[in-house]
Amino acid sequence: MDTKDLKLEDFDYIKEDEVVHISEAIDPKKRCGDRYKTNFEIFDKAMNGGFKDGDLVIISGISGQGKTSFAQTLTYNLCKNAIPCLWFSYEVSVEHLDNKFKKMGIESFYSIYTPKKNTTGKLDWVKHKIKESWVKHATKVVFIDHIDFLTPSDIKTQDNETIALKKIATELKGIAIELGIVIVCMAHLKKLPDGKEPDMQDIGYSAGIYQLSDYVFMIMREKVNTGKGLKRDYEGDIYTNNSIIKIVKNRETGSTKFIKVSYEREKFSQLTNNIEPDN
Repeated sequence: MDTKDLKLEDFDYIKEDEVVHISEAIDPKKRCGDRYKTNFEIFDKAMNGGFKDGDLVIISGISGQGKTSFAQTLTYNLCKNAIPCLWFSYEVSVEHLDNKFKKMGIESFYSIYTPKKNTTGKLDWVKHKIKESWVKHATKVVFIDHIDFLTPSDIKTQDNETIALKKIATELKGIAIELGIVIVCMAHLKKLPDGKEPDMQDIGYSAGIYQLSDYVFMIMREKVNTGKGLKRDYEGDIYTNNSIIKIVKNRETGSTKFIKVSYEREKFSQLTNNIEPDN
């Protein structure tokens, strides 16, 4: 049919997805613009008040540098602000997570939920569990540790890892928008050259991940400067108890900020408020 022959009555049957003014397409329940604060003041300011419904967030860094600990710190802070969270922990046991959360001192606001068993990493199952948790416990922020354990709902045998991860990121972003939640995923870095500071392009098989995400956080432990006259008892880098956490992608405002934190009582605490590079 030629478009010039179309008439308005040809579309009278359309209701749910009819074309309307953009203001009419917004769900009234989502007009309030709720924000979920990280309780790291510099980050919340850079994000116009914190995470929002529909956000896909990636936390990355070198293995062992604190990705899961940062995610647990965010969970602690969200729960403290009365935001229930859901965890899919594929890398560490729920017993380990529970023990660590309790050491943080979370008992009086311990609103964290998880499937009894991670039956699969396939996203159709993950989505079903997210919906179940939202109905039963009103969870609004979902943590997945980590993205490499997931498989897209439409995985094909010929898909390589790059294609699969792009499908995963696309599906996660769609789930976040559809359900009005925030999804936070941990992601590993590929091997870096010595001395290179990691960026979002260094996330393993990463193009689809960082392109579709709203925020990418990078965490790096602070190294000890031993100096030429000092000896090391073993080979390799020596680290302090402090870390640097950076926003390396910020779709909301474009503002990339970093903070210095200290690891105490199983969580990160911000050390200063003056480490704020201007873009």
